Amino acid sequence: MTSRPSSSSHSPSSSSSSASAYQETSRRDEADGGGIAAANPAEDNEADELSPRGCEWEFRLAATVPSPAMVGASDAIGSVDFDPSGSLLATAGIARKVRIYNAATLLLDQQSSSPAACICVPAKLSSVRWRPDSSSSGRFVGCGDYDGVVTEYDLDRGGAATWERDEHSGRRVWALDYSPSSSMAASGSDDRTAHVWDPRSPAAGWATAKASGPVLCVEFDPSGAPRLAVGSADRRAALYDVRNMGRGPVATAEGHARAVTYVRWAPGDRLVTSAADGTHRLWDWAAAGAQGMVGPGREVRAYSGHVSGRSFVGMGLWRGPGLVACGSESNHVFVYDLRWPKPVWVHPFFVPSGDGGGGFVSAVAWRQQAEDGGGGDAGVLVAGGSDGVLKLFTCRRRWRRLRDGEEEDDDPVEDVDGEHQ
Repeated sequence: MTSRPSSSSHSPSSSSSSASAYQETSRRDEADGGGIAAANPAEDNEADELSPRGCEWEFRLAATVPSPAMVGASDAIGSVDFDPSGSLLATAGIARKVRIYNAATLLLDQQSSSPAACICVPAKLSSVRWRPDSSSSGRFVGCGDYDGVVTEYDLDRGGAATWERDEHSGRRVWALDYSPSSSMAASGSDDRTAHVWDPRSPAAGWATAKASGPVLCVEFDPSGAPRLAVGSADRRAALYDVRNMGRGPVATAEGHARAVTYVRWAPGDRLVTSAADGTHRLWDWAAAGAQGMVGPGREVRAYSGHVSGRSFVGMGLWRGPGLVACGSESNHVFVYDLRWPKPVWVHPFFVPSGDGGGGFVSAVAWRQQAEDGGGGDAGVLVAGGSDGVLKLFTCRRRWRRLRDGEEEDDDPVEDVDGEHQ
């Protein structure tokens, strides 16, 4: 997968020791789902009150889809996304193909690994997103490519392109997102801008947010509020009111040491950012956003353990339970609970030959719909690798008997000890 822009010319003294430690402790048979529940740091350091009391979730490897590319061909997966119903899965990457999989079929029958549809495109792809109003009467998937073009394809018309935009001056489009109502779309590019436009009339004018570095990630507020989060190589994340983009950001988040590569909205007016400094960070922007003034976000917590310094490793948030998933340059999948700074689950993601191959996990996504159809106690996570391999995991909450007088913490993003890390 491609290297990412960075605000620093120096490579991080990255966590090679952390990576090797995880590789050494997690090389085991994956037949039963593999992975490890991350060691409970509280057992090693009783003073660490923000450490998990134990993983509440049980993960299982449900399906592995080998790379369909020919031997010797590069097939790195750069982006994955579930459709609004959670029944279809789209993948995109440098193979110039959008592959569509039936998620239910993969979960039920691991032998059915062929895509249900494949759309050939003219350029390498960095992002793929389903349009939120996609349905059986019209299923649309949007893509951003290395040539600076955003294109939307109609799956029900054989993958025909319905429109395209190329206002990013031929500079690579890193990110694409739709608003929940599909009335707006946004793209971020190497040209240091994020564009917002109406996908129902893509030829119309657009609003623009400018950054001092390449814009690497964009995401609309999933609650429907007219807000857009933008992250860039200038190490900042910014929050915009899309009704007045020219006014500039209404709030900013500064604290990462390197380029901000992913932004994801969390419940309660919070935001999770991921950066090339090997951390995720949780921000509370409620105060600045409510005042309608430019101001800094309040950092609630930082998360570390995965390795991210040279490549995009993916980051996704299952908003209901508050679980963050990401890849790693150590070739593992990591899952964090927003309540604690260390991972609660780590899974090795080795290539089929088992030789490690020097690959890494390059894309992840959660199915936002709970698998149990109700309380969010069961879900599905997908991860794609730089080797083109796709893996699906199911997870289920472990219900524990509480000690007398102990209450379950129902707020996945509430501070455990009332302080901030």
